[in-house]
Amino acid sequence: MRKVKSDNRTLIIDGKQFELEHRIKDVRIIENLAIVIYDFDENAPRHRQFKNCKAFDCNGDLIWTAEHPTNMTADSYVEFMKGSGNKLWNFGGFICELDFKNGKLKNSIFTR
Repeated sequence: MRKVKSDNRTLIIDGKQFELEHRIKDVRIIENLAIVIYDFDENAPRHRQFKNCKAFDCNGDLIWTAEHPTNMTADSYVEFMKGSGNKLWNFGGFICELDFKNGKLKNSIFTR
């Protein structure tokens, strides 16, 4: 995997396009996977966790869905942190470090 970008709900990996279930807020290549953070859209769940960080391989196949730091219904990922490697902001006020090979939460720090 050399190049990844997005356009609304379309994930584009090395020129191949894949339609996803939600609008894409951000995408990065990490561990040879396209790590996608979905934005809230009309299809996002309202009364349960939004499992909005997912990894896809070069064929557009889902490899994993990221764990959240809590079981709260408002949990969702907001964005990759700038200047901090590959850590992510969580809506609940956590800085999260994921194992990008499997989507498991390695560490989380509450910031509020």
